[in-house]
Amino acid sequence: MLTGYRESELRAMLGPPTSEENRPPGKQWHYRNGKCTLDIQLYPDVETKQYGTLAYKVKSDDDTDEGRRLCLAQLQSRLPAGR
Repeated sequence: MLTGYRESELRAMLGPPTSEENRPPGKQWHYRNGKCTLDIQLYPDVETKQYGTLAYKVKSDDDTDEGRRLCLAQLQSRLPAGR
């Protein structure tokens, strides 16, 4: 669902990450909201040098497909309306 998005697109959807880690050649963004966490692995495109999502992992206290979907929705709802 989030694979292939660029940094700017992720920020537009989820806002700024709670924390970031540089992990050359890529980086990892972490989003947290209560017991809901989202870890996103970003790597640079060889041609454009822009970072994009290669993989992500959603974790919540309800570790079902529905629980992970609700977790993503909860993270997205943190943004102000109209963004």
